[in-house]
Amino acid sequence: MTRNDLSQLSREDPIDLVIEKQAEIEALRLKLEKGVKPPSNSSNSPQPPSRDHKRSLPSDRGKCKHGSPASHPKRERKFVATPEHIVSVKAETCLSCHTDLRFAEGVLWDVNQIKELPPAKAEVIEVRQYAVICPECGSVHVEQIPAGLEMERSFGARLEATVVYYRQEQQGQQGQAQQARGCFF
Repeated sequence: MTRNDLSQLSREDPIDLVIEKQAEIEALRLKLEKGVKPPSNSSNSPQPPSRDHKRSLPSDRGKCKHGSPASHPKRERKFVATPEHIVSVKAETCLSCHTDLRFAEGVLWDVNQIKELPPAKAEVIEVRQYAVICPECGSVHVEQIPAGLEMERSFGARLEATVVYYRQEQQGQQGQAQQARGCFF
C-alpha cells in the first residue's frame, strides 16, 4: 500500500487496517515460534551434560543437608559394652599457669567408639615330617604330607589366593583407570 492509497482512506479505515495488521503480525509470530528449535542440551543432543546451560543460583543459597530430616528421630550406632581398647585422653598441664595436672581428678567429658578392622597378620604353619623306624622289622616309614602343606610350598592356599586376587584384579583395575586417564607409566 502506498502513501496515495492511504490518503484516500476514510478516518475509520486506518484503525481497521492497524488492527488487521496487528492480527497478521501475531499469527506470523506464533508460526515462527512453532518452527524455532529449543536450545540444544544433553537431553536432546549428543552434547555432554557439562556443557548444559546452568541456571543462575543465588550465592546465599544454603548447602543441602545430608541425612534424615530434622523432624525424624535421631539414630546412632549402639556402643559396645566391652571395647578391646580404651584410650584415655587427659590434659597433663594447665595451658594458663603450666601446673602439672597428671594427678588431678578429671571428669568424663565425652565418649566415642571407633570401629576398626584388626591388622592382617600371616599365620605361620611349620610342617614337621618324621621318619619312623619299626622296632620289629626295622623298615622306615614316612607319612604322606596332607594336601596344601606340601614341603615345596612356601605360601598357604588362602595367602596365594589373596596375592593372586590383588595382583590380577586390583592391579588390573588400576591399570584400566590409568589407561582411561592416559597414564602409561
